[in-house]
Amino acid sequence: MKTATTTLLLLGLIVALCPTSIELLAQDSPTSADVTVPAPVDQSPINETVSTDRPQWSAEIIQQVARWPIQHGGRVKPFGTFAGFTMLKINGKRSLVVEEEKLGPVQWALDCMLYPDLARNYECILVSNAAVLTNIGFDASDRKRSARWSYNELLGVIDVLFRNTQQIFDSKPEASEWSLIERQTVQLAENVRSLEDLLYSFETARHTFPLDTVEELKAIFGDSPGTGFSALISGIDQLETLADRETLLALPPDRQTLVVTALQQLQTDLLRHMQIADRGIAFFPPEQVQVSQEQLPVVWSRASGVVQAALAKEPQDRRILALAALETLPQLLQERVLFGEKASEVLNHLSTLAQLHGQYEKISMEVFFYRIDYFYRALICFMLAFLTACFGWLKPNSRLPWKGTWLLGLVGLVLLVTGVTIRCVIQGRPPVTTLYETILFITSCCVTTAFVIERFDRRRIALTMAALLGSLGCFLSLRYELKEAITAGDTMPSLVAVLDTNFWLSTHVTSVTLGYSAGLLAAAIAHVWLIGKLLGIRKDDKDFYRSITRMVYGTICFG
Repeated sequence: MKTATTTLLLLGLIVALCPTSIELLAQDSPTSADVTVPAPVDQSPINETVSTDRPQWSAEIIQQVARWPIQHGGRVKPFGTFAGFTMLKINGKRSLVVEEEKLGPVQWALDCMLYPDLARNYECILVSNAAVLTNIGFDASDRKRSARWSYNELLGVIDVLFRNTQQIFDSKPEASEWSLIERQTVQLAENVRSLEDLLYSFETARHTFPLDTVEELKAIFGDSPGTGFSALISGIDQLETLADRETLLALPPDRQTLVVTALQQLQTDLLRHMQIADRGIAFFPPEQVQVSQEQLPVVWSRASGVVQAALAKEPQDRRILALAALETLPQLLQERVLFGEKASEVLNHLSTLAQLHGQYEKISMEVFFYRIDYFYRALICFMLAFLTACFGWLKPNSRLPWKGTWLLGLVGLVLLVTGVTIRCVIQGRPPVTTLYETILFITSCCVTTAFVIERFDRRRIALTMAALLGSLGCFLSLRYELKEAITAGDTMPSLVAVLDTNFWLSTHVTSVTLGYSAGLLAAAIAHVWLIGKLLGIRKDDKDFYRSITRMVYGTICFG
């Protein structure tokens, strides 16, 4: 992509006329060095209107934007999912309170993209260890050890942060060699980079390219060419003709110099914004549908890819319409009704493109899945069930607490199983492929098995274990969700082909995990026996301990 970028607009033809442009090309072309954490883009605002306030985002706009399809992390997902995990990675949670307004992931992402000056002041960068900031020369003494900072607060040390991070990669290529401070430094650099990607994602849409600096360009683009790549693409064929050697030689000598200078200025500006767009969001699926026996992955493009396809004269009318609609959004910020209509238009264009490849059918389901938040609701139900069970042990003759435990536990189980099932439908694969999914599946199996045991042995031991293990499992899954957000950026990552397609491997993993769940439940019930013996609980009730022994034995046999 970088090599193709340096040949934009066929300006190689201009080199023959203007030798000094060779130096210009060398200075503006991106380097080929493969750097793990690149230096941050220019941090000075460019063509941005300083904003101190903004209207709140309506529910309709949030719903529309959340369903925009994008490709990230090797799979197609809703923008809402991308925003949620990006916010979880940077902020440590999926919410942010700004001046008494609670922002969810989509609102936060929209603010970052469309109100970057405002979002730079949001304290959304979680630094869990102040020593990381101290090491890069930042005074964090006025905050707690773990605190959230804004981009503008850290702006003065961001360059130092990236240099230190690069030094860590150079000196210790293996992550296992990093110290805790080094690991947290790398994580902070990655979080800042992710935030910068959002802050600059609509930079080009707000930018006006120099398309009216000479009369020849005005003849192509008019006196008011507009903003973004769309304005450039609208006259790309005529621009190519203008950059042609014969066309330039046909101009009067004094015009040749002016036009070449204008084209060089345009190229410099375009290359810079192409580099920024290369780190943007992949919104644009290809319009050409692959017809082959091998199902190769469909690679989506960023805005820079649409420009390159236009230069290559590839048919992409729908992608150009989608790009134009996206780049119109910054101009409609004060007109929320028109903004909502344009966001809906963007959704229609992107969904139509995604449907060409059969990649949009499950977008709405995934948006609904994360909006319901099944596993958090299941955690609440299991915790209430466990508290109710504890109250029931204090009032053994009362049946109401145990009925409540049954009801809350069953509701939690239904939520948990439903969430796991929906994930399977969205991914189109078995329930166990990652450690995060293993926790959810084991928790579901433990709770289900405990309820079955309680149905036959009504001593309320298995019922209590169901509520306890359900609570612990759901809580642990939420902690691992944060870990997955940091390491993979998703809990539904794309897998190695053999894990995604091998039927026998998938059934083997599921069966083994089912055995793990039985072993975990048996161990939990066995601890009741051990604790009871140590504390002398019901020491004269042999049937009680004999019943626990049967439960443990039966569960192990099941596993």
